[in-house]
Amino acid sequence: MTTNHTPAPLSPQREAERLRIERDELAAAAKRVGQALQSFMDDTTDPGTEALSAQYELSRMLAKLSIDETVISDSEYLSRFSATPSEVHRFLASRLAEDVHLRYQQAVGNRAVEEAAKDLRMTAAKLEVEGEKTTPRGLRDAANEIDPMRYGGPFPSELLRFGTEAGDR
Repeated sequence: MTTNHTPAPLSPQREAERLRIERDELAAAAKRVGQALQSFMDDTTDPGTEALSAQYELSRMLAKLSIDETVISDSEYLSRFSATPSEVHRFLASRLAEDVHLRYQQAVGNRAVEEAAKDLRMTAAKLEVEGEKTTPRGLRDAANEIDPMRYGGPFPSELLRFGTEAGDR
C-alpha cells in the first residue's frame, strides 16, 4: 500500500524566505554567467551579435533585481582554509530551517560519537588480549550506551549555536 505524502504548506513568511533565497541564488548564478560571458567577449576579437545581445539582456535584467548580496558575499567569503565554526554556523543558520540545521549537526555529531564508541571497543579488545577481565566489559557497555547505532544519541540533542557561550566550547 502506498501513500501519497505531500509536504505541509509553508507559512507565508517561510515561503517568502524560500523564494527570496531562490531568487538570490538565481541572481548569483546569472552574475557568474554574465562575468563568464563578459570574459569571453573581452578575449574574442569578434564576439558576435548574439553574445553582445545576451550580455546586454543579462546586464539589464540583473540591474532590475534587488538581491541580497550577502548570499553571494558569504559563500564567496567562506574559505576552506579560513572559515571558523562560527562563520559556517551563521552561513547555514541563515539558509536552513532550524530543524534541518539540527539534523545536519546530528549527522555530524552522531558520526563523531560512533568513532569514539569504536575506539572504546578497540581499547576493550586490547585489554582482553592482555588478560584483563572486568574493564573490557565496562568499556563495551559504555560504548553501547553512547553509540547512536546502539542505544545513544542523537548528538547533539539541541541545535548548537556557535558564536554564543554554549556553542564556543
